[in-house]
Amino acid sequence: MVKHMAKSIFSITTDVKKYTKQMNRVNKELLPKAIGNTMNRACNASHSRSIRNIKSDLILRNQYTERSMILWKSKYKPGRSIDRISATTGSKSPYLPLQETGGVVRAKKSKIPVPTLAGRRGKWRKPIPPSLRMNRMGAIGTEGSKFFFMKSPGGKKGIFYRKSKKKIVKVRDISRRSYRIKATRWHSEAVKKFGNKRIMGQLFVQEAKRQLAKVS
Repeated sequence: MVKHMAKSIFSITTDVKKYTKQMNRVNKELLPKAIGNTMNRACNASHSRSIRNIKSDLILRNQYTERSMILWKSKYKPGRSIDRISATTGSKSPYLPLQETGGVVRAKKSKIPVPTLAGRRGKWRKPIPPSLRMNRMGAIGTEGSKFFFMKSPGGKKGIFYRKSKKKIVKVRDISRRSYRIKATRWHSEAVKKFGNKRIMGQLFVQEAKRQLAKVS
């Protein structure tokens, strides 16, 4: 008995040059873009969250604190190593780092001139008026100055000024050499929420799919 066996021949044609070009584009352009976009999205979300945190955790008396926030996005440059791709969010404020970590504020000279409620015009959320700022008071206690040092009935030393013949107002407390700031974690909380491995992984998959869709 003779059996006949059929033979199937498969032919695969590959355009090596085209494939190589596509892979080079993925490695040199599309992958860095996906990574950069991923970092930008996570950084932008952390930036917005940080601003929300400082608005809810701190007393903002003007726009100075919010304007101190910085956001530097990653910018794609052909040929740049993926190790150099970065995005930054934070603040250039000199006092926000201490609000983040908590700590002790110490007097630069002898005492810390802490504004009183009267020095903030009756409300803690109000900014100090220009006329009551330390750099506007001049030589306190000298002839011609409306400001002078005195101890209040409680024994705490302060800076006062005479509002009328019968009334003097304490605008600064100068009884302490230091005071403690409670940590708010306004920045680290935001970074932890959006810069973690799970969120970054999800964002990268989304961005990688978008970039790979461009391969043709």
